[in-house]
Amino acid sequence: MNRRSNNGSSKRRPASARVPVTVRLPEDLVKQIDRELDQRDVPLSRNNWFFEAVIEKLRKGETGDPHGAK
Repeated sequence: MNRRSNNGSSKRRPASARVPVTVRLPEDLVKQIDRELDQRDVPLSRNNWFFEAVIEKLRKGETGDPHGAK
């Protein structure tokens, strides 16, 4: 069965192109993130954690949050 067929019932957005980005972070910050990830009931990759964090930060900026001001 083709699970990717689109019969109009899917609410998923089409995947956009991914661009590799290199980020340099202090080791203690990465260890803190990894400890947070190790405590999750549902596994999440470090990459996806960063992805979610960026989206959250951008959304705060859209709502006028003082720490995400444009």
